[in-house]
Amino acid sequence: MRGAFILLAFSTLLFAGDDAYNKYFLIDRVFLMPFVVKYSEDLGLDEDQMRMIKEFIRENEKEIRRNIKILEYLDRKAKLMILNGEDEEKLKDVLDDIAYVKKELTLMNARSVRFLKTVLTPEQFQKLKDIVALKLFEYQR
Repeated sequence: MRGAFILLAFSTLLFAGDDAYNKYFLIDRVFLMPFVVKYSEDLGLDEDQMRMIKEFIRENEKEIRRNIKILEYLDRKAKLMILNGEDEEKLKDVLDDIAYVKKELTLMNARSVRFLKTVLTPEQFQKLKDIVALKLFEYQR
């Protein structure tokens, strides 16, 4: 149970609806992972499905953190370049790097949704989408 709580806390950190976290993506991400973990019993997930989901989260953790650190570095670099009046072509190169990393993170998010579609049954995936829609509606009220 402790492991499930840690996984939930971590997946919430990685995939939660915090608007500040969206700055690392080209578009606002679709954040299903915390819901699939939190509502695993409601979704009727079996042990094998949960094992695959936990493994997916664990495997992607390092790459997500690494990309976020790269983005934070590039952001600081671009701001310093602007402040120092650096050459526009050099600044464009850094901005291209920022766009590339954000694109990769956005693609990682899309892969996480496709992964869930392969692990969950169509009925479970639809129920997950229904849960997410309901919780987001409740959150916005």
